[in-house]
Formats: sequence, structure tokens, C-alpha cells
Amino acid sequence: MTDQILSDEGFRWFLTILTGGLAGSWAVYDTISLIRIRGKDRTPVNGDRRFGYVIGIVIGVIGVWGCLRFHGVV
Repeated sequence: MTDQILSDEGFRWFLTILTGGLAGSWAVYDTISLIRIRGKDRTPVNGDRRFGYVIGIVIGVIGVWGCLRFHGVV
């Protein structure tokens, strides 16, 4: 009998779902936000928002890409 709650493979999948889910939802949320401010004026505040949303999308894509690479999909 072991003291483990999850097997090693189960733990890997748990972390992948947690990390990939957070990164994927982050990328989708920032994409929707970027689309919403698309037609706004070109003030510095909106420029900072656009930049932040693009950085959020990049971080989300890197997170999902890392999960896919971890499991050997890409």
C-alpha cells in the first residue's frame, strides 16, 4: 500500500489541466478584451490596455504550448 493520493501520471495530468486551463482561459479572455477595445480612440490609456492584452495572449499561448510540449504533442 502506498501513501500517494495520486499516481505520478495522474499528478502530471492534474498539473497539465490546471496550467493549460488557466493559460488557455487567460489567452481567450485577453483576446476577447482586445477585440472589444478595437474601435476605441488612440489615447495612451487604451494603448496600454492593448499592450497588456497582447502580452496576456502571448503568456497564455506560451503556457498552452508548454503543456503540449510536456506531453509530446508538439
